[in-house]
Amino acid sequence: MRSRSFSGLPLIGLLAIAYIIAGKLGLMLASLHASASPVWPPAGIALAAMLLFGYRVWPAILVGAFLVNLTTAGNFATSVAIAAGNTLEALAGTWLVNRFGDGRNFCDRPQGVFKFAIAAAISALISAALGVTSLALAGFANWSSYNAIWLTWWLGDVTSDLVVTPLILLWSAAGKQRWHEKEVFEVGTLLLLLVLLSGVVFGGWLEISSKNYPITFVCGPVVIWMAFRFTQRETATGIFILSAIAVWGTLRGFGPFVQQTENESLVALQSWIAVLTITALALSAGMAERRRIEEELQQQKSAVEAANRTKDHFLAMLSHELRTPLTPVISTLQSLETEPAQTEDTKSALAMIRRNIELETQLIDDLLDFTRIARDKMQMRFAPVDTHLAISNVVEICRAEAASKRLPVHLNLQADTHFVAADAAKFQQIIWNLLKNAIKFTPENGEILISSSNPSQDVLSISLRDTGIGMEPEVIQRIFDPFEQGNRSFESRFGGLGLGLAISKSLTQAHGGTLTAQSDGRDRGSTFILSMQTLSSTEVGTVLHKTTGETAQQGLKILLVDDHQDTCAALEKLLVRRGHLVAATHNVRSAMETAVRNKFDLLISDIALPDGSGVDLMRQLRAISAIPGIAISGFGNNGDIERSLQAGFSEHLIKPIKLDDLEAAIERAIGLT
Repeated sequence: MRSRSFSGLPLIGLLAIAYIIAGKLGLMLASLHASASPVWPPAGIALAAMLLFGYRVWPAILVGAFLVNLTTAGNFATSVAIAAGNTLEALAGTWLVNRFGDGRNFCDRPQGVFKFAIAAAISALISAALGVTSLALAGFANWSSYNAIWLTWWLGDVTSDLVVTPLILLWSAAGKQRWHEKEVFEVGTLLLLLVLLSGVVFGGWLEISSKNYPITFVCGPVVIWMAFRFTQRETATGIFILSAIAVWGTLRGFGPFVQQTENESLVALQSWIAVLTITALALSAGMAERRRIEEELQQQKSAVEAANRTKDHFLAMLSHELRTPLTPVISTLQSLETEPAQTEDTKSALAMIRRNIELETQLIDDLLDFTRIARDKMQMRFAPVDTHLAISNVVEICRAEAASKRLPVHLNLQADTHFVAADAAKFQQIIWNLLKNAIKFTPENGEILISSSNPSQDVLSISLRDTGIGMEPEVIQRIFDPFEQGNRSFESRFGGLGLGLAISKSLTQAHGGTLTAQSDGRDRGSTFILSMQTLSSTEVGTVLHKTTGETAQQGLKILLVDDHQDTCAALEKLLVRRGHLVAATHNVRSAMETAVRNKFDLLISDIALPDGSGVDLMRQLRAISAIPGIAISGFGNNGDIERSLQAGFSEHLIKPIKLDDLEAAIERAIGLT
């Protein structure tokens, strides 16, 4: 306890000395009464000291105020009363600011600035009341001048609190702020401009100043600009400089606040300074709060973007891990489906397996497609597409599923102009999603109708209408939102991710078309209308369709590389059944050794291998021969595909691989050589 008391004594002594010096300077401007000055810096010093160091510094204020007044006017008793009033003022002001105004951080928010101003006005009542009353009771002040002395005393304390206290507190935390070179130049320029304008208004340099014209408004823009552009510290500094020059000029008889007496002039000036200070500090605090919010939003944005990248990476890894085990399953399934002498039960079981594998594959594809679309990474290959043929293909694909629910799918394709510029696979995906949605939400014995028409010569309208559960108006507004399935009860009833319609909408927009939904209400069916620009017959005729004979892919020597044993065995079996000679390996090293001993027509390689990657393997093989290649991988992002193509692969297939897709890829790869 003794050490703590002793360590506080130097601080109390320094504060007392500072209070005495500031008090003597302030009383030099007292003209109405020797103890009442309209400019009283000690009040702001005392309040700042207590906010910084706590209530324990009250003896410094008491001693400093006592000595200042004892050596000025009055007697011992009045000096004690005035010192007590000044000390209580600082204690009360500190308590009010800590309790209601965010403590020493009151300048951080506009509300804090206004609360601080109110606290300063209230606490100054104590000092003014005790000081003036004690002087009047002791006969050192006339009761007739009581109100004028009290107003001068109170206003001097309040203005000091508003100007001096923020200045001390903000500069005591100066280490938190660092200026850049440009900011130093800008701050210096503004302060210099403020000094010059203050000199024009209060310095008597020009006639408008000596004749006391009301031109104080010329200083306002500079102070406001500092409040908007910089922190509260620079704003408080500018106000202090402006108030010091204004007091100096007013005492010399210059400026718009000169009145009949010196005291009246300073009272008017201090009133203006108080209002300007509150306004400027509140504006500066508001801008600082805005900057903090912007920084927090930027940090949150960065966090969200990082989380989104992590999510995309997770989805890519997830798709790889989910696709890889599906590949041997679907390959084996295709092999079993070609076996002769199957019973009806076997055929039914294989069909059930295929439906569920395709369902899981589609769920994975939906997740990846949504991720690509959200990141604007969906690759599109536009070519003339016969929409009627594409619709017929989709209907055939989904016919078995529709038949299982006894849902007839009627086609009424009446459009005369039905070729569009589109990515064939993505266009079929749009129709597939819409048809699957209709089948999913239409009860048994319902009906689905797909029709086409030309509202105008260059517009194709495709309508898909069902007799399903329908939609309420509020559901239609959000039906194309990701993960949306209308009524929440449908999620558990019908399943799925709720991405099909969102993907269809995005793909339609990528094709420059529109996709809208209509419904007359619950249980009254739904209609989806797809509209796209058509191609003229001349535009369609300019496209050459490349065809390759079936013999081109027969009897190939294929080097197959995949570290997943089941996948490799299943693909090898399928390729051998198609008449190809297959050498199966499981890593880069064995593949290179096999390639050195034999000449192959085609490489089919997984990308992720235990001792390297399919990309590395392809580059090494291309260095010794012009072998075409097909990459197979569970990774299907644009970056993965681009790396495969850059390495020399002509195709990049995403697991699980369907036999039809693989055969088509082989045909294209061999056709390129």
